[in-house]
Amino acid sequence: MDLLSFAFLGFLLYIVVFLAVKHGINYSELGILIKEKYKIEEEKSNISNDIEKE
Repeated sequence: MDLLSFAFLGFLLYIVVFLAVKHGINYSELGILIKEKYKIEEEKSNISNDIEKE
């Protein structure tokens, strides 16, 4: 039971840190400047767009 809870907490911590770093980079001044310079946009998929393509 100890090993399972340790693995779950480790995975949860990994997700929290990953999201915090991703959010921090994307919304920092440097991240915004890099997005504008290289015209980087995240691809957001909508279910309605996927259905229309079919």
